[in-house]
Amino acid sequence: MANASTLVVTAVISFYVLVSVSTTLMNKLSFPRDTFPFPFTITCFQMAVALMWLGVLTVVQVVAPKRLLKLLGLSRTTRLSWNPLRMGNAVGCAGAFTGMLATGNLCLMFVQVSFYQAAKSQHILFSLILSAVINGSHSGVDIVLACAGVTVGFIINAMAEVDIMRSLLNDDISSLVWGMAAGLVSSFFVALYPLLLKRSMVSLDNWQISINVNMMSLLWFAPLIGYEVYQGNMLDNALLYDTRFWTFNFATATVGFVLNLASMMQVRVTSPLTHMVVGAFKGAVTTCLGVVLYGNKMNLTSTMGVAILICSSFAYSYLKWQHTNSETRLREKGSDDDDKDK
Repeated sequence: MANASTLVVTAVISFYVLVSVSTTLMNKLSFPRDTFPFPFTITCFQMAVALMWLGVLTVVQVVAPKRLLKLLGLSRTTRLSWNPLRMGNAVGCAGAFTGMLATGNLCLMFVQVSFYQAAKSQHILFSLILSAVINGSHSGVDIVLACAGVTVGFIINAMAEVDIMRSLLNDDISSLVWGMAAGLVSSFFVALYPLLLKRSMVSLDNWQISINVNMMSLLWFAPLIGYEVYQGNMLDNALLYDTRFWTFNFATATVGFVLNLASMMQVRVTSPLTHMVVGAFKGAVTTCLGVVLYGNKMNLTSTMGVAILICSSFAYSYLKWQHTNSETRLREKGSDDDDKDK
């Protein structure tokens, strides 16, 4: 953990929580299912806005003072590159990134904000499965039990959500089914993305990865947008030409871009354990604000499911962190022993 004052740490954590929660709440308004049911086009637009801000960062890297560069996680020695010939290794990661964002936003369009955290929670389960299949790594019993707790919390929450849709909202569950299906697909891609990232772009910094992945993702979004244009008659929708609608989406994408900076700042001034606690707190705040601001419905069962899910997610993150630290210490000890033998 960096040597930062309590005031700085508190400010950075508060900023991260504010931006993170705002991103989810604004995204809910950015994807109106009834008036503009074209989530892929909106997601691609937000990605284009992110690329615009990455372009601004590229200029800032050249002209800004060193203190600002340090805050932004930039360096003058390693310039950000926009050479398309160097982006080919990002195609696989971009595919996973496209699937993660597109289906994640599709999920948010169909479900309540209060259920959104649960709908996308199974990335933990997929992470264990994919790590075993792709890397051949196996987790301990305690980690598997924590993952099982997340899945149990999801199931309890899903059952409660079905009851809420039928009894309190007088709605059929088709939208919930679509939302949960999209959430599961998004969870799969959330788990797959970092595994592909480690294989193809581990040597690049965060901003360069963002440039490469976002640029390549535009190619993946092209057929999805084509589908919405030709099958969904998107060109006949009035909101496509509404300046206020796209201005709000520009603001949402900008807040989402700032979230990257807020996340980097928080990691820099806090410990991994603090980052986990803040993540759990952020999920609880987002769920509560979904109820307060959007009138989302919850009952005792769904509240219990959210509590189990958040606690189990925190336990999983904490145990994984401990496991990683133990492996690092063992490698360092083995390296020291080899040096002594020499």
